[in-house]
Amino acid sequence: MTETVTAGQRVAPGTTPVRRARSRRRRRDTLIGLLSVLPALVLVAALMWYPLVTTVYHGFTDWDGVVTKWVGLDNYRQLFGDGDIWQYLRTNLVFFLSIPVILVISLVVAVLLHEQTPGARFFRSVYYLPCMLSVAVVGLLMRSMFAPDGMANRSLSAVGLGGLATDWLAYTVTSFLVLILAFYWQTLGQGALIFLAGLSAMPSSVVEAAQVDGAGWWRRLFRIVLPMQTPAISYFLVTNTAYVFVGLFSLIFTVTRGGPGSTTVPLDYEIYLSAFQSGDLGYASAVSVVLLVLVSIIAWLQVRNFDLYSRQGGR
Repeated sequence: MTETVTAGQRVAPGTTPVRRARSRRRRRDTLIGLLSVLPALVLVAALMWYPLVTTVYHGFTDWDGVVTKWVGLDNYRQLFGDGDIWQYLRTNLVFFLSIPVILVISLVVAVLLHEQTPGARFFRSVYYLPCMLSVAVVGLLMRSMFAPDGMANRSLSAVGLGGLATDWLAYTVTSFLVLILAFYWQTLGQGALIFLAGLSAMPSSVVEAAQVDGAGWWRRLFRIVLPMQTPAISYFLVTNTAYVFVGLFSLIFTVTRGGPGSTTVPLDYEIYLSAFQSGDLGYASAVSVVLLVLVSIIAWLQVRNFDLYSRQGGR
């Protein structure tokens, strides 16, 4: 049965059968879409948002895992008042300041592999091999190599440099050297892979034109390749910045255990010590919140600066 409209009769917008059917179809599609993503939303809320909210809440409490007592800002006063946070941040800062060095090394290696240097396929596998190992395995390997009777000291003695042999993990400076070496060794393959992907998307005609104009290898690297790798560099910096603030636990735990003393304790390792050795889960939650805010700000600044750099054409 069809509806008829007599002369002079005005039909209100949205009241015709076709429009009503379309409206019902849109509502049905919207409902189906919401029901489809509901399991994922519940999972995200349960595994991410709920722990985040409870961590922020417990940062204002004295919590031992069972009993909770509201203490306000006492945990944050303790964290910033006793000055320990600056020592923990120093450890993170040492790793953070080392990122540009491994970035340049990774970029140089990627360019050499991209230019099909003799043995490129073999070295591509060799450089990526450490990425396939867990951080715990790398840490145990480094701890074994730099033990007093480890391979490092034996190698120095074998070449007549036994006077340089030392207990590498007994001193702060040498402990950091071992940790940075482990970080570089495992990051090199990842960085080279990222920059190889960026180089494959870069037009080769630009580099070839610069080569014809007489630009040397290093000049092409820093004046042409580097500016054109802004997205890859941004990704490398953001991911490794997040790692050196929230991912050092496994490396520190297996290599130095925070020693000598507590000189190599980063923020994420302090969270472990406070929560699972001291049992002060409220204080550990406060440290976690500070770490979250710090990493978010640094990552935002990096992305913002690289976005501005890209808009200005790399100038």
